[in-house]
Formats: sequence, structure tokens, C-alpha cells
Amino acid sequence: MVEELREPMATASVQRVSVDDLPVEEALLSKLGARGWGRVHHFRNLYNRPWGEKGNAPVSPRAFEALSLFITAATFPEKKLPSVFLTDNGGLELVWEDAAGKSRQVEFKSDGIEYYLAATEEEGSCDLDGLPDLVRKLTT
Repeated sequence: MVEELREPMATASVQRVSVDDLPVEEALLSKLGARGWGRVHHFRNLYNRPWGEKGNAPVSPRAFEALSLFITAATFPEKKLPSVFLTDNGGLELVWEDAAGKSRQVEFKSDGIEYYLAATEEEGSCDLDGLPDLVRKLTT
């Protein structure tokens, strides 16, 4: 059983960060905290091919790009670090509480972005072009 749980060496390697990516890395670390930043990199490095019993999708580069742009532009309530999750379809989901303690969720997918605001039970979607408006709507 232990042998079945071991990862191949190719997927258990550390990926270097490009100098061009440093501002994104700094934003991810400062706004998600060490745990959130680590989860994002874990998902990108270990789930870069189909995974799970059902052959779930690897992390979408477009989903990561959208998440990175959102995180870089967003401001979150103090002491309310967002949590990051990997979805079965290769998307990345960001969940946090607003200042009133109500949940806000955003799923970044390969073909767009979906969001949910628990305070108003509002849900919607947009494409990558709508990201600046979505940041204003969800984080101000």
C-alpha cells in the first residue's frame, strides 16, 4: 500500500519561479499567507496532469492566471485570509469571509469566472475581461 502512495520523482520536484513572476508570487504570499501560497504551488506542481480516480482535470493555466490577477488586485478584510481549493475540472476556488463574516466564493475556470456572495445570495459569472469589475464588486 505504501508503494502505491509514492509520487514519481518527476512530480515531486521543485519548480523555479521566473523573475517576471516575482510580483505575482509576492501578492500570493502576502494575501493568501504561507499556507495558501503553498497550496497554490502544490496544486500547480502536483496536479499538472489528470488526477484522482475519475481522471480529474489538471490545473488550468487560465484559471491560475485569473486567480493571480484577482489576488494581485484584491484587498481582503484584515485577518480574513482566503482559502484556496482545487476543483475537479482543473479550476481554482478562492473562499473568504467579508467584514461581516459572510462567505464569498470565486471559482476561476479555464473558460471564465463564477462567484457567489452569501450575504445577498447573489451568484454570477464573467470572463477574464470582467475581472477588474469583479475585484471591485467582491473586495471593496
